[in-house]
Order: sequence, then C-alpha cells, then structure tokens
Amino acid sequence: MFQRLRGTRDFYPEEMAARNKVFKIIRETAERYGFVEIVSPAIESFDLIAKKSGEDIREEIYAFEDKGGRTICLIPEFTPSVSRMIANRQKELGKPLKWFSIPRHWRYERPQSGRLREFYQLNVDIFGSKSPKADTEVLSVGISIMLNLGLKDFLFHISNREFLHGLLQEYNVSDIHEAFRIIDKREKIPEEEFIESLLNCGIKNYDEILDVLDSVNIDNIENFKGRNKMMDRSIGNLLDISRYLDYYGFREYCTLDLSVVRGLAYYTGMVFEVYDKKKEMRSLFGGGRYDDLVESFGGEPTPAVGFGMGDVVLELMMKKEGVWPEEKTYIDYYIANIGDVDRHVLSIARKLRDKGYKVTFDLVDRNLSNQLKYADKINAKNVIFVGEKELKEGKILIKNMETGEQKKVEIGKI
Repeated sequence: MFQRLRGTRDFYPEEMAARNKVFKIIRETAERYGFVEIVSPAIESFDLIAKKSGEDIREEIYAFEDKGGRTICLIPEFTPSVSRMIANRQKELGKPLKWFSIPRHWRYERPQSGRLREFYQLNVDIFGSKSPKADTEVLSVGISIMLNLGLKDFLFHISNREFLHGLLQEYNVSDIHEAFRIIDKREKIPEEEFIESLLNCGIKNYDEILDVLDSVNIDNIENFKGRNKMMDRSIGNLLDISRYLDYYGFREYCTLDLSVVRGLAYYTGMVFEVYDKKKEMRSLFGGGRYDDLVESFGGEPTPAVGFGMGDVVLELMMKKEGVWPEEKTYIDYYIANIGDVDRHVLSIARKLRDKGYKVTFDLVDRNLSNQLKYADKINAKNVIFVGEKELKEGKILIKNMETGEQKKVEIGKI
C-alpha cells in the first residue's frame, strides 16, 4: 500500500470542509480591505528564485531539470513570482496595488511541528506606496484576519530595521547583515552561543546595544531622535504606524519590539512577527517593507510592504484556542427512491440544485433501509421520500433528520 510522502498532508472531505471555512474568512476579510486575489504558476525558473535567495537555496527547495533542459522549481514562496508579474506589466497597472493570494508552496526541509514540505500560504502585499498608512493597512488586515478567525491570544511585534541599522553604525559595526542575522536568532539559540556570535561579528559593546533594544518602547522612542538620519526616519515611521493603529482601534494587539529584524536581507524598513502572547509556539507569520525587490527583478522602483501567513502554524494555533471549524460535511437533501421513480428523483434533484441546495440520491440501487443509513452517514439534513404511492397523490414526503419531523409537500411546489 502506498503512503503519502513525508512532510505532506491528505485532506479528506471533512478536513477540507473546515479548511475551506478558514480560507473563506481570510478571503472575505482581505477583500473588505480592498485586496484582490491573484494566482501564479506552481513552478518557476530556478534563476528567478535564486535572484532573491541566492544559489544556496537549491538545497532547500524542490529544484530539477525539465525535459527542455531548464532548471525549474516548485515555488517555495510567492514574493519572486509577484515581483515578476509586476515587472512584466508595470506600465499597465494602476498603483497602489493591493493583492493577495493563497497558493501552495514547497520547501525541502526537515518536517517538524509547524513546518512541512508542502503548505498553503496567504500572501498579502501593497505595491506602490511608501506611506506608513500602507504599513498600517497591511498590519490591520492581518489583525482583522486573526480576530475574524476567532483568535485572541496573539500579539504583533513591530520594529523597523533602520533603527537597528543606525544604532549598529553608531557602534561601528561593519557587517550589518551578519549582525542582523545573529540578533534575529536571539531567542532561538542559547544565550552563551548568542553572545559569542555577537563578539565574533565584532560587536564589542553588545550589552549597550541589547539594553537599547530591550528598553525602548513606543512611549519613549522619541528620546532617541537626533542620533542619526536612519534612526530618525524609523522613529517617525513607527510613531505614525502607532497613531494609525490607534485610529483603527488595533493598537492593543501590537507592541514595539526592536529586536525583530526578520533575517531576510531584502527587508528595508518596518518589519513584524506575530506570536501567541506567551511565545509558546513558533511565529504565526511575519512580514514588512521591501522597497527594492521589484526593481531587482527588472521592474521600475516600486515601494512594497506585505506578509506571508502559512496555514500549518495557523491551524495549530486555532486548534489550541478551540476555534478551528468543526470538521464535518453535510448534504441539504438526500432523495430516497421507492420503486421505479427515477424520472421524478432526477427532476426534483435538478430543481433543488438550481436553488443552491446540496443534493444527492441513490447511485448503487440500495434498498430503502440502506439508503437511510447512507443518508445518516453523509449527514443529510433532510430526506425526501419519492415513492409511487405518494406520486399518485402528486406529493412527496420530507423528513427533517435532526428533529424527525415529517411533512408532505406538493411536488409542484419543490
């Protein structure tokens, strides 16, 4: 017997029903914010993915040579694809663009809790606006999605990479990107290893830098104005975002956390990570501003901000809070036939389906007892009995399977 591949999932009907309810809430929330859905291919040129992540990404993804001799890959993320789409039709597109997608992604990594080799990911992006209002809009749609899914135990940790960049420059740190990479791992590695990594990176005054990161909050961040232009820009951005979040009524779901840097090198400004309040789970999702990426793919300079939310940790979080939808399918009407009544069964099914109901009937010539057992198995809300005797009266019998109530209805009134 064949088994599914490691790191992948099968979704049986009841599991898919719950997942579709979650995706429906996500889609409707994004659309209320004015985002429109896009789709791109599941495969891309490896060169496109390597353009953003480097050649080393080959070891982490599903890359292979196709029959035409081209190296292609299953998409590990959506940002390169959407950047390609914009670069290809930039002059035709009115900005700002507010796009979202929920495609499947694939990564060749060791499966573990919250991380699989195949997963769905919600991608939400705004292209063409440098305004902190765009930053706030992305944060706000993320907050609204969480709330609309019934989640409460979450907190958005918001930062701006320019603040840390400016701070590190003040301490003459030469390899900024390596320092970012180390600080990003602060809570993921032992403290001794973290300090040793900082020292190896040339950060001698690490205690002073960490003290700043740990002590700054949105109420005292203005005290750091005037130190350098990068820090001033970041402070202005973060204060604006805080003000706009307050206007939305969402500030309570956010905190300033300047230790958040997001390890990916393409982020240019505001960044954020979302955790449960006690940080008992891995990050639910994160994102930020990436103003240079579209240009790096051959497009015109295009400021951008967005996030990616994987479905694996989201499902774990929703199940932990008890808000994952019931995994159950149902049918509105099961039509049970008694005798040679196929013409009437199919006619009734057509009428009810045209009205939007979910309808099925016997396909394997069961007797009435087994038809009723099957109707119960598929969670039919109602059973319509179509028999020769009732049809002579011009009526059918409808039974509510939950209450047991039965009533006869004129067939012409279906």
